[in-house]
Amino acid sequence: MSRLIVLSNRVSLPDPSNNSAGGLAVAVQDALHDIGGIWLGWNGQQIDNHKSVKFEHIQQDNIEFITCPLQQSQYQQYYCGFANNTLWPAMHERADLIEFKSEEYASYQQVNQFFAEKLYEIAQPDDLIWVHDYHFFSIAHYCRKLGMRNRIGFFLHIPFASASIWEKLPEARTLLQDLTQYDVLGLQTQLDQQKCMQLCQNSLKFSRVQDDLLIQPDQQTRIKCYPIGINPEVIQQAAQRQNQTMKSIFDFEDNPLYKTIIGVDRIDYSKGLLERFGAFECFLQQHPEYHQHIVDLQVAGPSRMDITTYQDFYLSFMDKIKQINQDYATADWTPINCTQDVVEHDELMQIYQYADICWVSSLKDGMNLVAKEYIAAQDPDNPGVLILSKYAGAAEQMTEAVLVDPNNEKQMVKSLETALFMSKEERIERYQQLMLGIEQFDINDWRNAFLHDLQQPIDEPIYMHKAGISSRASTFKV
Repeated sequence: MSRLIVLSNRVSLPDPSNNSAGGLAVAVQDALHDIGGIWLGWNGQQIDNHKSVKFEHIQQDNIEFITCPLQQSQYQQYYCGFANNTLWPAMHERADLIEFKSEEYASYQQVNQFFAEKLYEIAQPDDLIWVHDYHFFSIAHYCRKLGMRNRIGFFLHIPFASASIWEKLPEARTLLQDLTQYDVLGLQTQLDQQKCMQLCQNSLKFSRVQDDLLIQPDQQTRIKCYPIGINPEVIQQAAQRQNQTMKSIFDFEDNPLYKTIIGVDRIDYSKGLLERFGAFECFLQQHPEYHQHIVDLQVAGPSRMDITTYQDFYLSFMDKIKQINQDYATADWTPINCTQDVVEHDELMQIYQYADICWVSSLKDGMNLVAKEYIAAQDPDNPGVLILSKYAGAAEQMTEAVLVDPNNEKQMVKSLETALFMSKEERIERYQQLMLGIEQFDINDWRNAFLHDLQQPIDEPIYMHKAGISSRASTFKV
């Protein structure tokens, strides 16, 4: 009987005392919960460079967790370097932040090869392999070189860059060739699917034989949109659970004239945080009547603080909040209440239900599950309003939200006014339509759709010959 093997950069062991796992971790845990199988990846620890990397096997219920540390040089070059100083800004269309170092690219390839060799060791011939995110573009390439004929799928949780950005990457052609070694390549949105299909056709000379199928004489790849979902039933239960012992990190005013905005983000330049707070400041300037009657609640998790770009952005983020609060706060009112504490999942869902508005201002986002979780946590009889960046992947599905361009401050202010003044009838109507979409394609539908396609070979599987796999030309044309 075939098993499911999941590979992701980080592996999160289930911990009942910690309900704050990130979107990818929650998605993978939910995907494996009913199926069982193996979850392989980094355990988050670092070891000295002279020490050898060894895997640890842990069995919990029907999931086997296989994890290992990274050497310090691997962490700096593979993770901080190529993954997050090259690929992350590239996929988020930040050409100004892309850094490329050949030694970091080499480390990225070495780590990909290392995990591919582990897959070769543990996989049985009929096992399905599901690889997650930008840390592992090249896994299938190395698996094929080892002779593995398993069905291997890849899901990109972040956006897929436009051709003009790919042109700026010295190893673009190689990375694209590696991505097309997967049998199924999953993306968050139809727009990302179109960009990926077009790029592979133009640069790698694939032929498009179906809406989502590309072929060459010795290769075929299905490229398809699978918008990741949530578990709305679990979220509704958490939001409605009145835990008398819960002490929220925020104080909520029991006053219909007091409005609350919630934002939940990693402190990352892709999230549009400075743009959002700039618009909020502009709103306070234009609407003095809202002073002492509105507060922006921000759950902000520091991120990748080993990377200079993130250190600099963190300082800018904190300075902006400090400046707004200094300019507008009174003795009994602070306009922005920001916490960097970890908030447990159930408590966060209850905060969502309290908040009148959720403001998602991403400059570029693969999906953004905060938007979906906020809607799922609402009181159906008195729901809040979602302000959603049109550049978040969720906007493709959640068209009934108040959609906004985070780069347009005037439009951002107008969207906040729209949300604040929206009638209860309109809020309910928007909520019902948004919930319908969330329920029609939830986390289980996402998993099942991807794995269904991964299990279905198109006629007979065709794999590249070894000579073709080994050809890693550097020229790239769009």
